[in-house]
Amino acid sequence: MENCTIYSHYMRFEEVLSTVRREIPRGEISVDENGANRIIIAKVKGGLFAKDKTLKLSYRQRLRPSHELHGAECPLTKNLMGMVGFVMNIPTAHHEVRNQLVYKIRSINTEMSFMAEPKIISEFEGALREILCDLDGIAFVKPNSVLNKSTTQYFADSNLNLILDQNGKSDIQELKVVVDSKYADQPQASYTGKQVGRKERSIQTLSAHQIKINKNLPCVADDSIVNIRSKEEVLDRLYALLVIAVKGEGVDQATINKFILDKNIKHFSPKENSLITQFKLSDTDKAYATWRYESYTALLWAAGLLEHLPFPSEICDVKNVVTILRNPSRSEMESTIELRSKAEILDQLDLHYRMNWACVDARIKGEQVTGNLNPSVVYERHYLLNWLTGYLGSDWDDVMTNT
Repeated sequence: MENCTIYSHYMRFEEVLSTVRREIPRGEISVDENGANRIIIAKVKGGLFAKDKTLKLSYRQRLRPSHELHGAECPLTKNLMGMVGFVMNIPTAHHEVRNQLVYKIRSINTEMSFMAEPKIISEFEGALREILCDLDGIAFVKPNSVLNKSTTQYFADSNLNLILDQNGKSDIQELKVVVDSKYADQPQASYTGKQVGRKERSIQTLSAHQIKINKNLPCVADDSIVNIRSKEEVLDRLYALLVIAVKGEGVDQATINKFILDKNIKHFSPKENSLITQFKLSDTDKAYATWRYESYTALLWAAGLLEHLPFPSEICDVKNVVTILRNPSRSEMESTIELRSKAEILDQLDLHYRMNWACVDARIKGEQVTGNLNPSVVYERHYLLNWLTGYLGSDWDDVMTNT
């Protein structure tokens, strides 16, 4: 048997059935209802000297469809939550692709096991490709005669290109994530004056710096529904980001351990805990760690510890920003932090969201980024601001920077 599993945001069983009938014209097609599952079976007669070939497609969907995951409310949702954790633990240099894959998984509403006996013949492959394209799906694959872009289990996109395998390899630059607007985007008619004004100010700033603008991007969430992280969470994250950054820079472990003890730092993400305990970081991990200086700097600004957040064209002044947190005691920092207003934070989020879109758009098209932006600085700030405003309720390692 050769098999894979198809996942999609869309719930279109009848369309899948029509595709199977069209792509397997020689097949005897039957449909069976099995509780929450619907099963399509296509049997192709083998003739006098050949065995029959059978395709079995078992279809199920989430109890409450959405563009994100909300608790283990049904078996499929529980499975998808586990898949998110699996993907986030894959070591890879392709961090953006991995993040996009995680967001894609979080938007999944449909699962279809695709089982071909004894193997995937041309008609079955045609059905697979059409289903993936029609449903903008992804496939989780165990390598076989047709699906063989890796020697390990891997995720494939709607064109069967390698998104990510268990070793962190990827053959794509970008994974498109599309969700139904009825789940994701707030209707434009319901935007508040604050949201619209924030977007207009961001566009004015982008225009002044000659940064490419996408006026179709939605507004960020309104002040009334956003909760900013607490002062305690912010201080914990500041310390964690600083520790990871200096670890990447090569500060010796004894010094790091003393700093952690002196500042009573206990709240690291799973990814950060893994890095802290490593004797020697890989070049990839060093890069990942040192770029945390930029998210750390943005959080210093949000905590009221940095007066201005400079235009994101240059990397931060590391010596200056490290000193802010290194010398004072933890109790001194607890009394010093004064979080900026929700409006100020959302203003920066809206602006960096649009800047990040310009950077991603340029990368996809192989063009120079407009406005002298540093894409990595913009990305780190967008990541931090999404965490700070509780975007999708994600913990630090799981934050998305959708554009």
